[in-house]
Amino acid sequence: MLYTRGALLAPSAPLAGQRRALVEGEPSGDARRHRALVEGEPLPGTPYAVVRLLGQGGMGEVYEVEHLELGRRFAVKLLHRSHAGRLDLSARMRAEARSIARLRHRSLPEVFDLGATEGGRPYFAMELLEGRDLRTELARLGVVAVPTALGLVLQALSALSLAHAAGIVHRDLKLENLFLCDDGTLKVLDFGVAKLLHDGAALTAPDAVIGTPRTMAPEQCAAQPVDPRADIYAMGLVLYELVAGRGPFDELRGRRDALRLAHCEREPPPPSRLAPQLIPTALERLILRAIAKAPEHRFQTAADMEAAVRRLYEGARSSAAPVSRRARELTPTASDVPAAGSSADGETRVDAPAARRPSPAPPSRGRAVAPRLAHRPRARSRRRARPSPRAVRAASRIAALGVCALALASAALVLALAQRWFPGSDHPAPAPPSARAAAQVRSAVR
Repeated sequence: MLYTRGALLAPSAPLAGQRRALVEGEPSGDARRHRALVEGEPLPGTPYAVVRLLGQGGMGEVYEVEHLELGRRFAVKLLHRSHAGRLDLSARMRAEARSIARLRHRSLPEVFDLGATEGGRPYFAMELLEGRDLRTELARLGVVAVPTALGLVLQALSALSLAHAAGIVHRDLKLENLFLCDDGTLKVLDFGVAKLLHDGAALTAPDAVIGTPRTMAPEQCAAQPVDPRADIYAMGLVLYELVAGRGPFDELRGRRDALRLAHCEREPPPPSRLAPQLIPTALERLILRAIAKAPEHRFQTAADMEAAVRRLYEGARSSAAPVSRRARELTPTASDVPAAGSSADGETRVDAPAARRPSPAPPSRGRAVAPRLAHRPRARSRRRARPSPRAVRAASRIAALGVCALALASAALVLALAQRWFPGSDHPAPAPPSARAAAQVRSAVR
């Protein structure tokens, strides 16, 4: 038996013919159906034509397409050609489309169509988004200002609250799956490994490890049952990365087993220790609670975490101060989300200018990654402490005494010079006693 291109084939004459066709350079029927799509080519068996490839992962490919009849463009997610014939992945992709279609939320993409190509590859069409994912945005900015990060996470938690209420656990929340549109809207993407809590037929083996090691909750790393609190852990890591510029265990990047062990055993360093900006104490407590090792020590629902983040966000907005010129260089532009450069405690954030940012770390898995900011000096507020009234009065008295002493010294100097160079009368000054005695002696001699 031979497993090729997702199909289980038995050695026979047709198989030998396929081998000869591949050796001679002529694509077989399966190869023609499962090759990469090119610009302008119709998507076989669908009303769409390919415009361009937007991206691809381990399970699917995403194309920008145009409806041949309507002339409207969509984003189509298509099962990856290397998995054609995989019934389990086909079922998972259909479940993903149905899960998103059931949820109507501003921070979730809208699904318009679900079907399969002529070759049997499932696909679904959703709205075409303009923007970039948060991993790309963090690599551009270096670090996201605290109020802006709170606003982004608030949008994601609002969508997760709806998904959890519908019995859907995302299980793969990370910066790459959070998409920032040009109008400032955040979209939660890629429910491909989502778990349906209320679905009787499980699509994942009980002992399977699902997710990205860099952002998996400890119970995911240990292949234990997961619930919505696994998404709470991931959202805590997202907020950690946005405000600190890096994750708590980024030094282990690329070492899957070490990362999984760190999430299970190691206590994460407080974000204030790694962040290049000031982190309010309340925000640090919120992050550390969200990424607690034991699920019962975290926020129990996305709605609970959303309420806590909203309180911090509203406090940061009400105490917002003017953004300094240097801090504005590391906040999103007007086409992103509303920029703010002050913390919840009212202190102005001063981040390093773009010219002095450390060079980004080597890319991982072909994606842009955030700069390594572990050794970057923490920024300090330029606002100086105001002296107390008692100190002001003491300084005023000392200054007044100094002025009086200087005036007296100047007056004495002027009087001394006047007596020496400008006598006060025309009468000659009396002679000293020694000179008077000498004159009397001369008179007696005469």
